[in-house]
Amino acid sequence: MPVITINGPVGSGPIEVGQRVSQLLHINYVDRLVFAEAAKLIGSPVGVLIEKEQRVIGFREKLGRFLQTTLERSAVAGISGEPYFGRGIELLPAETYIELAGDPSTPAQMVNDKAFIEATTNVVVDLARSGDVVIIGRGANIMLADVPGVVHVGMWAPLELRIQTAMERENFNEAQARKYVEELEQARITFFNKFFKVNPHDPSLYHVMINMGKINAESAADVVKQTAQMVTANSMTVN
Repeated sequence: MPVITINGPVGSGPIEVGQRVSQLLHINYVDRLVFAEAAKLIGSPVGVLIEKEQRVIGFREKLGRFLQTTLERSAVAGISGEPYFGRGIELLPAETYIELAGDPSTPAQMVNDKAFIEATTNVVVDLARSGDVVIIGRGANIMLADVPGVVHVGMWAPLELRIQTAMERENFNEAQARKYVEELEQARITFFNKFFKVNPHDPSLYHVMINMGKINAESAADVVKQTAQMVTANSMTVN
């Protein structure tokens, strides 16, 4: 009953490789379903959870929106409006995890960080208990780090390859694709740093790391399959 997590930067192949692995091993494949189930637990729309994990706003745009909104509110509510200078202030550094810097009444900002990560963790753990599943992203490798027999795969690819992939899949021009890839990867790194206190590129978090600049998706899927079979066999031996 293999359980496999696959994490990597956008354009490095987690989705394509994950789907191939699920076909090779005849197991389930889970991506956005994690959000759908987590949304049920905390009563938040799926789109909000996706936005909360992945939405990227450039630093200058984010800073401008934050300050403009703050000034507008201060003029109406008075500078004593402390909530406007509370948790929102963490949005200012360019490296922080990205959340919307607008009206705190918007759904995206009303999703509590703790509830978000706890709900996602609960869903991922339940999926792992059921077995026979490939789980893409969401920090599932950290959530299941202490679960015996779960295989953790890290993906990587050169920036130019990831940019090319984004251009092909999203119909971006090169400049748009570069911005998309670089900013989304920064959001991913910040997501791991904020919620798990780790760098997603740390090789110690995975059983195997795959460089998609060196092999194709089919070969990568074979590597994951063989790794899963080995780890599963070793786990059964230990138990």
